[in-house]
Amino acid sequence: MYTPHTQADREAMLKVIGVDTLEDLFQNLPDKGKFPPLELPDGITEMEVLDELQYISSANETPQELISFLGAGAYNHYIPAAVDNIMRRGEFLTAYTP
Repeated sequence: MYTPHTQADREAMLKVIGVDTLEDLFQNLPDKGKFPPLELPDGITEMEVLDELQYISSANETPQELISFLGAGAYNHYIPAAVDNIMRRGEFLTAYTP
């Protein structure tokens, strides 16, 4: 789970390493290397990433292609990654909300 640092956390870390601001960490870098232009493709959704990775891995034999004898409703279905993080939060997981 991603937990960002607070401003107080950042200030404490900078104090420990002996600089006043975050920019001071990068003052010795040449200007052309500080903010290079990034030629990144447009963002895609989690499901599109999953499709692409499944296409790449299709060269291998996967559980999706094999016969499964698990039963009891255990089958291939999509569960967003956020569900796992939400499930771990105590306020969402009780004896009454399995």
